[in-house]
Amino acid sequence: MRALPDGAYETAAEMAIALRAGETTAVALTERALERATAWQVSTNAFSQLWPDQALARARLIDAARANPGSLAGVPVTIKDLFDVEGETTTGCCRAYEMRVAAGTATVVRRVLDAGAVPIGKTNQHELAAGGTNLVSACGRTGNPWDPARMTGGSSGGAAATVVTGVAPIALGSDTGGSVRIPSSMCGTFGLKPTTGWLPTDGVMPLAPSMDCPGPLGATVRDLTVAYGVMSGGRREPVSLRPDILTPVGPLRGFFAEDVHRECLAAVDDVLAVLADQGMAIAEPAGDDTESRRVLERTRSVWNRACFPEFAAAHQDIDRDLVSPQPRSWMERGEAFTAGELEEAARRRREIRAWFLDRLERVRALVVPTCPYPAPRADQRRVELGSGRIIDVDEIGPGWLTCSVNLAGLPAITIPAATSSDGLPIGVSLIGKPNEEATLLVLAALWERTSGYRPRRPSTGSGGSIP
Repeated sequence: MRALPDGAYETAAEMAIALRAGETTAVALTERALERATAWQVSTNAFSQLWPDQALARARLIDAARANPGSLAGVPVTIKDLFDVEGETTTGCCRAYEMRVAAGTATVVRRVLDAGAVPIGKTNQHELAAGGTNLVSACGRTGNPWDPARMTGGSSGGAAATVVTGVAPIALGSDTGGSVRIPSSMCGTFGLKPTTGWLPTDGVMPLAPSMDCPGPLGATVRDLTVAYGVMSGGRREPVSLRPDILTPVGPLRGFFAEDVHRECLAAVDDVLAVLADQGMAIAEPAGDDTESRRVLERTRSVWNRACFPEFAAAHQDIDRDLVSPQPRSWMERGEAFTAGELEEAARRRREIRAWFLDRLERVRALVVPTCPYPAPRADQRRVELGSGRIIDVDEIGPGWLTCSVNLAGLPAITIPAATSSDGLPIGVSLIGKPNEEATLLVLAALWERTSGYRPRRPSTGSGGSIP
C-alpha cells in the first residue's frame, strides 16, 4: 500500500472508517505517525520515549486480526509519561524515576489498548506534572508547534503537541490544575477534564490524589468523545442534541475577565455568538462580578495549599537531589504549611465548589477563557494584555483560570476557539455540572459544526528547532 498522504485519514473517526473499508492498514497509519513524530521531535521535543518496534508489531497484529473489533483499532495514540504501561518506564520526566519500570498498566491505558489503539510512545511533560508550562523537564522543555520559541503549556504539553502536529489524533493526558486544558488551549486542540473521581487513577503517577484526573486530548470533538467513552469503560451514554438540554449557557465575568488578554476575552464572545446563532439562550449568572472577585481571589494560593502537601507525601521516598529545583520547592513548601493553613484551604475549597454549583443552577454550562493569554515565549516574563496592561507570568501563570475548576472537581472542555493576531491558538472552556461531560461534548460539537472548524496543522519544522 502506498504511503499515506497528508490530509488522508487524519482523525480517529476517519481512520476507523478507512480501516473497516480496507482503504488503509494499521501499519500504514502507524508508519506515518512514527515518521511525523521523528520529523517534529527536533522542533517540539514532544516525546520522552518513542516505541517504533512495539508500535509496528502491534499494528501488524491488528491487521492480521482483520475484524478490527475495537472502536480505536489501528488508531495511533500517545501516552503522557506518568501513565504506567507494563514493561516500560514511567518517569514523570524526572531523573529520580528514570529507572522505574512499570509492573502493570494503568486502567485507563488498558481500556484504550483493549479498544485496539496503537501507542507509539510516551509524551514529554512538566516534571512530575508540577507546573503548567512544560519548561521544566528532565527531557528538556517542549516547543509549541506554531513557534518552538513559545511554551506549549503543561503539564500535558507533549500530548497536545502530538495531536496538533497530526502525529496522533488522540493523546492521553492528566489534569490536576489545568494540565489538559492549558496545553490544548496554547497549542490549539480539544481537551477534556472529566469530573474528578470518575476515571480511575491507578497506575497514574500522582501529583495531588484528591484532584488528579486523567483526560483525553483530541483532534476533533468526535475523537475526544470516543476517547473519553473508551477511558470511561463505556459507562457514559451520549446526550442527544436537544435545546432543552443545552439552554441556557452563560459567561463568567469578574475574575475570569480580569488579568486576561483582550483577544482571549473576544474569543469568549465569539463562542457565545456562535451558540446564540443556533438559538441558544445566553444568560449572565447574577451577581457574578462581585462574587467571583470575592470567592476566587487568591484561588491559586488555595490550590497550592491543597496540592503541595499531597505532592510531597506522594513522592516522599525519592532522592530529591534528582528532582529539579522548581518541583522540589513545591514539595518543601507543602511540608511547611501549618494545620491552620490547610484547614483554611479546605474551607475555601468547599466555598469555591459551592459558588460554581450555584451558578450552574442557572445555566447548563459556564463559558470562560481557558488561559489568560496566548502562548508566551519560553523566556518571556511579562505579557501585555491590551490597553497598556502588563502582567508577570510568574504571578499570573497559564493555570490562573483553570485551577479553580479542579478545586471544585467539575468537568470542563476547552475548544480551539480562535487565533491571535500573532497566529497563536486561543482556547475557550465550557464548565459543566458534575458528571455532565456529555453535555459539554455536545455543546463543543455544536460549536465545531456551526463554526466550520477543522483541525489546522503547522508545516513540519516550520518553526525550526527549539532555541
